[in-house]
Amino acid sequence: MIIYCGLRHFYIRNFKPQDEGQTDAYYILTHKKKVWDFSPELKEHGFTGQSGRAVLHLDKPVLTISIDLADFTPPAQAWHDFSRQYTNELEVEYPHAWYLRFKQPAIFQQYILDFAEKLRQGQDEGIWGAGQSKLVAKLAAHNLTGYNRIVPPEQTPSFLRQIPLHRLPLDELSTLEKLGIKTIGQLGEVPLVELGNQFGPQAAALQKLGRGEDLVPFQAEQTQECRWSLDCTTLEEFMRPLHPQELKPYLQRGMEKLAAALQKQQKTAGELQLEACSAQGLLFKKNRLFKEAADDAESFLRALESLLPEEPLAHIEVVLSRLEFSTAAQLSMFWEPQAPKLFDEELLQYAQAGIELPRRERLLLLWEECFT
Repeated sequence: MIIYCGLRHFYIRNFKPQDEGQTDAYYILTHKKKVWDFSPELKEHGFTGQSGRAVLHLDKPVLTISIDLADFTPPAQAWHDFSRQYTNELEVEYPHAWYLRFKQPAIFQQYILDFAEKLRQGQDEGIWGAGQSKLVAKLAAHNLTGYNRIVPPEQTPSFLRQIPLHRLPLDELSTLEKLGIKTIGQLGEVPLVELGNQFGPQAAALQKLGRGEDLVPFQAEQTQECRWSLDCTTLEEFMRPLHPQELKPYLQRGMEKLAAALQKQQKTAGELQLEACSAQGLLFKKNRLFKEAADDAESFLRALESLLPEEPLAHIEVVLSRLEFSTAAQLSMFWEPQAPKLFDEELLQYAQAGIELPRRERLLLLWEECFT
């Protein structure tokens, strides 16, 4: 059984304004241009967290501030450590939201009780839900109350038939609703061939979501950072410190290895750190924060080259940190809509509605009709 846990207004509670003159204000916190959290008092004035909703005529100013989620990792760590007392299988989605997997029902039930008690003692607000997958657990947390938030595997189909389809941010939502599919459960009941005829390669992923299956299975958090190092004095071709130009092919291969390791884990890195030692034994430590978390070798190589000193280097170590799951890897109610991944290569043979044959293909068909 998998549990989803979430903390309400976690970011507002742990937000500290940099400007002391902004302490007496209401806040709307954004991340990647989306409303991420806001002062609870704004609910009384009709603000629901939707972008574009104005808040006027208040007793205090309303400030919109962009935040970096990595800044909220320390206060979230206490909650994650608390959860690890019950199971080692923990997957962090965001600082305020995480998943746990339990094999023993007794420990699972005790955790639910203790999580609720911890919320009460700290006067925090939170939600939880449990199901056979991360998707079902999260849907249960946001749509059910009390112990009804535990959805046994045998009740998953009936539960999903009650959840509106628009709870999933699908690009294909309007088309699915026009076809009469109104709930998540109904989507899972459509035969794969029919979905394939309409949506092509996306059909397999759509059916998985309709059945409450995860596009990215549960992955217990293990790796906090990725490392790659190079000792220039041991390279057979040189056996000496190397200039930046000589280092370039080695750096390229190293960044490709790091990118491949991240992509295998379906993670992205938010920071690159360089630790280097010069020929004279001087140590260099520099870091570069990415505007958008990345998992490609070219981004890593550009960042690394911008940090390299101009003098020869004897040793280099590159550390990728601030790792988080790729937003393109897992569809979530809080994430931006994305095209689901291809899971069945046979769907490539399905024709998509509305696709017109190229002129060359049409001529070949006419030729076959005339001469065969």
